[in-house]
Amino acid sequence: MTASEIGKVVFAVAATQLIADLLANRLIFKSEAYSRLLSSFEKAKLRREKTAAALAAKQVLQKAQEGNQQRTKLGKKQTQPVYSQKSAEKDAKKLQRETEEMSELAAEVARKHTVAGFYTSLAFFILYKILAAEYAGRVGALLPFRPFQLMQKVSFSGLAYAAGVGTSEEVHNLWLVSIGGPAATVPGAYSPLASEVGHASQALSFAFIYLLCSFSVKMIVHMIFGTKPPLGADEGVNNLLNSQKSRKMMEQFGLDPDEMKEARESLGL
Repeated sequence: MTASEIGKVVFAVAATQLIADLLANRLIFKSEAYSRLLSSFEKAKLRREKTAAALAAKQVLQKAQEGNQQRTKLGKKQTQPVYSQKSAEKDAKKLQRETEEMSELAAEVARKHTVAGFYTSLAFFILYKILAAEYAGRVGALLPFRPFQLMQKVSFSGLAYAAGVGTSEEVHNLWLVSIGGPAATVPGAYSPLASEVGHASQALSFAFIYLLCSFSVKMIVHMIFGTKPPLGADEGVNNLLNSQKSRKMMEQFGLDPDEMKEARESLGL
């Protein structure tokens, strides 16, 4: 692949992400329905935060009062508790209801972003198929060093198959035979891309270049033009799984929602 061809791949990735973000903003994130949903979520989150703060303050007051009563001398009349057990249970139930309401709204907001992400992923899958039909099996560039075996699984992906063999070592042997024996190196046509090239595994496939674009150009464009979910609804699939509807569905399938949540947290998801 020439520099202009690599530039076309970069431009195609950037343009696809830009179009996807603009369409998502226009059709989803700038719509009246999404604005109402976002407003409801922010109000629910604010109510939940106020209730949690009030509950925490009452609990601190209760502990302080219990400490004062323990220091009261024997025989002195005890004061009535400011914060009774019944009030504590009532406030705890209120906090639970508001937490569930916020979780449901957070799941709805996350669902909107998940839908946009799904169609964006579909567009990039189609783009990859289109570009791979033209560039698959061609050397995109050369590394100035020989990559380790695990990296070759990605960087050399598709090149061995295009040569009709299974590994980079077999491709290297074919290259050596084609240019005059084991003392030779990679053909001189590749020398402008690297000062010293001694092994075929230094070749980069189109798939690796496309992957680099996905982790760089695609991300930068999305950061500039994309719409981020609000704080509290920015955990994606986790927001969907933490909603009350999802918890009930997991229980119907015999799964413990709390155990599933702990498993996701232990895996860092």
